[in-house]
Amino acid sequence: MPDYQQRNNNTNSNSTSSSPATEFEPDEQDLVGNQAIVDIIKSQNESTGQRELNPNKNGIVFLGLNHFAHDEARKLNQINRGRGGAVAAKPQTKQDHIRKGGQEYDLTTEAGAAMYISTLGLPDQLAVDAATFLHAGGDKARDELAQFIRILSEAEMGERKIDRMVLSGHSVGSQIWGDDNGEIKFQELERLAEIFPNAMGQVKHLMLSACYAGGETKMNDHRDTFAGVESIFAYHKSSPGTWTGAMDHMEEWEKATRTGMDSAGVDPELAKGHRKAKNVSTWNMEDGYQGGKPMQFHQIRSSLDSQENVFQNFKSGNELVANSQTGPLRDYYNMIQRAINHPQAPAEYRDLMSQRRDITIRLLYFSLICEKFQHHYRKDMEADYEAAGVDMPDFSKMNRKEVLEHIEDFESKTTGTQALQLLQHGLRDLNSDIIPTSWV
Repeated sequence: MPDYQQRNNNTNSNSTSSSPATEFEPDEQDLVGNQAIVDIIKSQNESTGQRELNPNKNGIVFLGLNHFAHDEARKLNQINRGRGGAVAAKPQTKQDHIRKGGQEYDLTTEAGAAMYISTLGLPDQLAVDAATFLHAGGDKARDELAQFIRILSEAEMGERKIDRMVLSGHSVGSQIWGDDNGEIKFQELERLAEIFPNAMGQVKHLMLSACYAGGETKMNDHRDTFAGVESIFAYHKSSPGTWTGAMDHMEEWEKATRTGMDSAGVDPELAKGHRKAKNVSTWNMEDGYQGGKPMQFHQIRSSLDSQENVFQNFKSGNELVANSQTGPLRDYYNMIQRAINHPQAPAEYRDLMSQRRDITIRLLYFSLICEKFQHHYRKDMEADYEAAGVDMPDFSKMNRKEVLEHIEDFESKTTGTQALQLLQHGLRDLNSDIIPTSWV
């Protein structure tokens, strides 16, 4: 167990405190971080100190962002009944708000995030770090993060044991997100591992029920985040949906990761007989990485180079996506994912392909993006269209070719307007600042 008394006492190298704190009387001025949050923690936080392990708190930890996260959590609780069930962080009725002890906290505010964290019994500096992280979380994901942090705080302070964890949501390999919900980047999980090293380090068996979260390079990243992990079950291609295979895979994984089971039992064969079994990849301490037909990096790069015309045809609208799950653009996208996750891929090429990945996934779901663009930005654009004397079309009913032709025509009628910039950077360039990943 980390020495949290010492963590409170040790000052930041830039501290201006005139007298060092004693071991038993931490100097409150040593707290570092967002000043508004520091002030609230100083006045309201009540640390419990190290706690005794509660034998009833040893279930599977589940973090889910999709509509059906409640069903997945219920399934895990059912199949693990008698061994601790499952404790879940899942979507709440009110985005970015959380209720605890009869009190509702608005997590979009510094005060709300700090006041919520102050109820968790963490040492002061740890509370400041957690509250700062929570407040900085992405929109619509703070309610899930708040629950997840509560669970991690229990493990960090010794009250809970975390052997197994499931992360569930949509993914392109860099985050998980939910339908009409927020996203949690894998980099944010890395930060949580820094804030709660004991809790995250307890996880022995990790399952990621998320597309493209299980390539070889990605597995290595997960191992860095979860320092004590012994096995990982994930997907190097698309994962099944909740009711089309995901819960079946979860059940097989749960059986293979019970206390006393050898981590070598976690391999792609667990999903045999279930939908998308061929998309499963695993890592365990005995066998290393398993999953996906091996390819040399030069073969992957050559394949992508030969398919450049596929990408350009769909980007230009000369070819349209008939099915987002199959076809030449999906095959190209799958190869991009293999490039990103290949251990021999140079960092600069991996970065380049990550940018190409983000555009390609938006091309695959361009029809859906147009619907959400129409709903989200219509009112912001109306005045500019009216000023230009142009009728604004219904983008939700347009294909890529039609949208690009409209943008070109609109450019001849107006310059520098918000509407034009939204069209250019959003529907034309598919910039993530305008078209968030959670829209696909």
